[in-house]
Amino acid sequence: MRSLTIIVAVLALSLGIFASPVVAGGWAVTTFDNLPDQFVFGHEYALGYTIRQHGVTPINVDKTEILAVATTGRTLSFPGKSDGAVGHYIASVYFPAGGTYSWQVTQEPFAPQDLASISVLGAAGTSTTDKDKTAADKAAADKGLPADKAAAADKAAAADKAAAADKAAAADKAAAADKAAAAEKAALTGNAVAPASTTAAQTGDPVRTALPFAAAAAAALFLWRLVTMFRAARRTRATV
Repeated sequence: MRSLTIIVAVLALSLGIFASPVVAGGWAVTTFDNLPDQFVFGHEYALGYTIRQHGVTPINVDKTEILAVATTGRTLSFPGKSDGAVGHYIASVYFPAGGTYSWQVTQEPFAPQDLASISVLGAAGTSTTDKDKTAADKAAADKGLPADKAAAADKAAAADKAAAADKAAAADKAAAADKAAAAEKAALTGNAVAPASTTAAQTGDPVRTALPFAAAAAAALFLWRLVTMFRAARRTRATV
């Protein structure tokens, strides 16, 4: 029994000596050298950071990396490389797309340190959060389109109806003008025919009609008398 107790004590001492910091109750804090004011997609950033045990003593860890998880679930891993002083690392961070990311620093064998979330600007200078808001605003505007479309259709129908009424009124006005022009033309034609009728009435006078014949008869009589006188003169000469 005493031998078993000694063995257990030795094992416990060995575990206490070779235990990892986590088992020993250790914890660590990561602090960045500096961070850019704004992350932009497509740019590479060299982020330097230091891991301190209990937030005080710099310590080299077994493995460290920066993990960024997009809202789509895509996970980006940026390994940290030891740089200079104890516990100091550098990771090259690159975001292939704009959006909101949750990120953390692994510092094995310690627990990872969460770093909340960051917004990465997209191509147009807006993050995915802003784009989502824009999309929501657009959806709300699109939702109001049917009512606006119906109002526009009613307005167009009213305009077409008014145009048709104006066209009908113009057609009636044109018809009335044509009718008035025809009546005026008929009146003018009647006035022009009247003198011709008067001339025809004058032509029907018997005396006027006989005048040409009388003149022709007088001319014929005159010619006959000339011929008679000429013959008489020839006879007289022949007798002498």
